[in-house]
Amino acid sequence: AGDYQITLSIFSEEAFDGTRLRDIIPLTVTINEFHDIQLSLDPFVESAVKTTAPGRTVRFILNLTNNGNVPDIPTLHNHTKKGDGVWDPAPGLNALAGWASSDGTAQAVEFAILDGFETEYPIELACLTIASGETPPVYECYYDEFTGTWNFPPMPAYTTIQIVAIINVGSDAALGDQSMGIKALSEFGDSFDGGDHDETPEWADSCSIDSDEDGLPDNDIGCDTNEQILHLRLRAPDLIFVGDPSIGDTSKEVGEMIPVTVQIQNIGNVHATDVNIILCVGEVDDIKAEGCSEENIVYRRVIGALMLTSPDASSEAPAITLLYPVTAGSDHVVVVIDPEQTIVESSDDNNYLDIQDDLQSENPIMDVALVVVSKWSVPTIIMGATAALIGVAGLMMISRRKEALDRVAEQSSILQSADEDARF
Repeated sequence: AGDYQITLSIFSEEAFDGTRLRDIIPLTVTINEFHDIQLSLDPFVESAVKTTAPGRTVRFILNLTNNGNVPDIPTLHNHTKKGDGVWDPAPGLNALAGWASSDGTAQAVEFAILDGFETEYPIELACLTIASGETPPVYECYYDEFTGTWNFPPMPAYTTIQIVAIINVGSDAALGDQSMGIKALSEFGDSFDGGDHDETPEWADSCSIDSDEDGLPDNDIGCDTNEQILHLRLRAPDLIFVGDPSIGDTSKEVGEMIPVTVQIQNIGNVHATDVNIILCVGEVDDIKAEGCSEENIVYRRVIGALMLTSPDASSEAPAITLLYPVTAGSDHVVVVIDPEQTIVESSDDNNYLDIQDDLQSENPIMDVALVVVSKWSVPTIIMGATAALIGVAGLMMISRRKEALDRVAEQSSILQSADEDARF
């Protein structure tokens, strides 16, 4: 942008030695400033639709372009739909507000610059966080806590950088399809302010909106290039217990098995594979807080797959039988689904089933006493026998020592008598 002087020289004929300059036409050309910040997704590099689960983090690589003819400083904002299904022109999370932490330390949407995109090992440069009163960096992206704005470094005219939109899905996010809109704004304002030529606050003219979900954008020529809609398909199983456990006898002889039958249902929106189910000895609150240690696991069973079913189809839930090996005494047992929490579920709070009645041997007090006696009787006998052997060995050593001393004394007296006879 700016004023340019162009001079047209008119000659009498083609240029050669002796050609005479006949006239000069000076022109003044004014190039107005043109502002155009664009945000786009390259379908050959990235997909606008990704499948994930609650509690996961999803990344989208986007192109941020200054298509204007003057330097510009872009800012990024995230938008969501309002309750009526219309995109909110004001930045915010609306129904997805639970994805961010209540204290503001964790953002639902974050951004980073992807450095060295065309190299083999690009580097993700996270944006800094600047508190109120701090001096912002000039050549780095940063998040302003006071304004809630993601600011990017100045971009020369006709340049593009790659950025990463990082979406942190809330652990309690509802299963289903969700959308997140990202908007890039120019420091010169929108089209109503004489700034970005195609930017409007509304989303109806967005180049990435697809209201009929036919895979083709609703708008074509003249659409708003400042907006990019990202789609998240939240898929996860949700394993729950149906009803109470079925237990025949809660007491049997030591060494026998007590069958514990439970019904498990998957009310999520995707099947679960390699489902571990265990019987754990302990209190349910302790197991929830600290997990179940290996020595407290008395039985484990692995289910290959659990298909999803409607929450109303609880009668179709498969019955799983676990066997509790009876030991002396009584145990409080809890049935636990996925104790290592290797399966990403929409909720893990319903993976515990507390068995109200203790499982025990027929005579728990007497059985425990017998175990204690048997546990200590054998070591006591061994220790007594060892002590007796040591005593016998000691007596034998004393007896043999006495015999040896007697022999030495006898031999000494014989030698003394022999010396006296030799002397006479």
